Amino acid sequence: MRGNYQYGPVAVQRPWRRSAVCLALLCVPVSAWAAGSDVDTLALPGQGAEQQELGPISVTGAPLPGSPLSQAADVDVVESDAIEAKGASNLGEAVEDLAGVDSISTGNSVGKPVIRGLSGERIKILSDGVGVDHQQFGVRHMPTTDTFLVDRVEVVRGASSVLYGSSALGGAINLLPPEIAWDTPVEGEALTRYSTNNDQWDTGIKATGGNGRFGYAAGLIRRSAGDIETPDETTYFPPPPAERYRDAPAYTGKLGYTDFDQVNGDFALGYRDDDGGEWTARYSRFNDEHNFLLPPPAGTRPPSAGEEGIGQYIDNEQVELAGNKQAGGITWKPKLVWQNNRRRSNAAGTPRAAGFDDAIDIEFDQYTARLEGQHGPVLGLDGGTVGIEYVTKDQVSRGTTQLSPGGTVDNAAIFAFEEKGIGDLLLQAGLRYDHHEVEGEASKTANPSQSVIDAEKQTYDVITGSLGGIYSLTQQLSVAANVGRGFRAPSLFELYVAGQHGGVAAFQQGNADLDEETSLNTDLSLRWASDTLRAKATVYRNAIDDYIFLQDTGRAVNGLPVLENAQADAVLTGAELSIEKDVNAWMTLSLAAETVNGERRDNDDELPLLPADNVRVGAQFKPASEGWLRDPRASVSVRYYASKDAAPGEPFAQFDNAPFGSASTDDYYLVDLGAGFSPQIGGQTVHLDMAIHNLLDEDYRGFLDTYKGYALSPGRDVRLTARLPF
Repeated sequence: MRGNYQYGPVAVQRPWRRSAVCLALLCVPVSAWAAGSDVDTLALPGQGAEQQELGPISVTGAPLPGSPLSQAADVDVVESDAIEAKGASNLGEAVEDLAGVDSISTGNSVGKPVIRGLSGERIKILSDGVGVDHQQFGVRHMPTTDTFLVDRVEVVRGASSVLYGSSALGGAINLLPPEIAWDTPVEGEALTRYSTNNDQWDTGIKATGGNGRFGYAAGLIRRSAGDIETPDETTYFPPPPAERYRDAPAYTGKLGYTDFDQVNGDFALGYRDDDGGEWTARYSRFNDEHNFLLPPPAGTRPPSAGEEGIGQYIDNEQVELAGNKQAGGITWKPKLVWQNNRRRSNAAGTPRAAGFDDAIDIEFDQYTARLEGQHGPVLGLDGGTVGIEYVTKDQVSRGTTQLSPGGTVDNAAIFAFEEKGIGDLLLQAGLRYDHHEVEGEASKTANPSQSVIDAEKQTYDVITGSLGGIYSLTQQLSVAANVGRGFRAPSLFELYVAGQHGGVAAFQQGNADLDEETSLNTDLSLRWASDTLRAKATVYRNAIDDYIFLQDTGRAVNGLPVLENAQADAVLTGAELSIEKDVNAWMTLSLAAETVNGERRDNDDELPLLPADNVRVGAQFKPASEGWLRDPRASVSVRYYASKDAAPGEPFAQFDNAPFGSASTDDYYLVDLGAGFSPQIGGQTVHLDMAIHNLLDEDYRGFLDTYKGYALSPGRDVRLTARLPF
């Protein structure tokens, strides 16, 4: 239970309106729908488990907690069953099927979400509603939460600074941990999965239970993967190839130094008091070791010597103390969170098997105190949320290369978000004030650059707000609009970075004179929902003042380009379309498309790391069945990605001018298949699923694949998953 909103056939304690009902079928992602399902049934066509009666889905990652159908903002929910059936092994893979959401990938270990063209420092990752940091300044730095250990993922598109402050400029992703089953002694699930492309094994177990007053939830998963494999195309480097082969990749086939190992866990204890309050203590840990394949000659050997890698070690610990207590007619939600994150990286050319070489060692402790109060009708309003939050971060940099320095970051905020219904119109409005301080400190940096030695405290005071509404035009058709102002303070990395960043094969340089980014995001959507047809069309515009970007200085250090942080006003515009049609009781057809354009306003240069325009068509099948072959399901999807040129200064853009590879990509098609069923063996249901990615073993480079400059993207991958609920 989270406040007054919960799973199950219960009444949600807020006024529902016809406009909200019209949206019910639209805020659950495509992968969650079964032919013939209704609002209260969530199913996993083609690759999910049996249908589950869920009732209204409670969204806490949106400005006002409640069902996604009651949000002016564009919200989607992805359930854990859909994530596991797909075989997703990282957060980017888990959400990339949503319209307007993509993933920056590096093999199977890294998947960084992209929302409407924004990623990294501009997307806020939340753990149970509290912002967490994973040193996201690096394009290859993955979020440090395992998807097996979450109950669901909530994606909010557009500026979300009203609730979550700096970094929620482009959207927010809330990761909800498994809820405690207070009145059940034990229930859970065991999982095993094998992925053929990189010989990856995932083995995990999670369980929860309680006796009514005390409860627990726990989970553990180990992921162990070898090197990824691409189609084995001809390479011509080294020596420098003929001009007509300059775009050929440097490496194909089995790509060395793309392996990883992870052991991740989560454990929670809970207590219910006599007045219905819930109090929980949760500990989680994410421990990862991986290699990245380097482009030639970024390592220590000449290109003729073959592949080289760089080893990295990630460790993230988190403790959360949380409560949920009604007092004075308000549901209070206090939270205290401690996070320790340590990122270590070897020098280029030193793989993880050689051990840590002290090149880059960045560690921080972050403490968050947050208090939210959800209230009912007051002063003519229907209800809302008010809150305060304080975050302090203490970072040290111990390595021989500074990269991101040591320092402190502090943020204090107060916010309110309220709701008012007027007939068929539901209005939501919020306001927030942030005081933000950033200071680089030479005393916390082993090898400080001159800019860190000279650093002074940077202070930012920002007011953000949002206004949105949902209006029902007919029983089936609704229109939703939202306007939000967001902000993002520059990070320690952007202000003071100085050093070779092996992960992007470049020397990066900070800028201590950066201002905060501010944005004005506007979106408008039409949403249709009937018994057999769900559709949503959205257009948006996000104008960002003082957009921070990497600019190629034209200089080089040790043969690597020097990229410096700079600022310019920018604007992103885009459109998303999703349609689902139930052809009959066992077949559903779907279509999803997105396009996004982003450019600097001073010279019209394209913004970096925007996804290529793409269209996806699919079909899900759930035929009736009897006997041993229970709940059969299948799916097929075909996605087309348009060609795209790399933006100036974009990470890896230098490979457009290298004697191999390309940072710009051609268009391509990908075909995926899914199949599964849930037999009963000895009276026990077992969920068996198969997901085939890149069925045709297509030779392609994904634009958001960070290996695109010197290798192909992964070839065919068959992921076999078995889940045993208990």
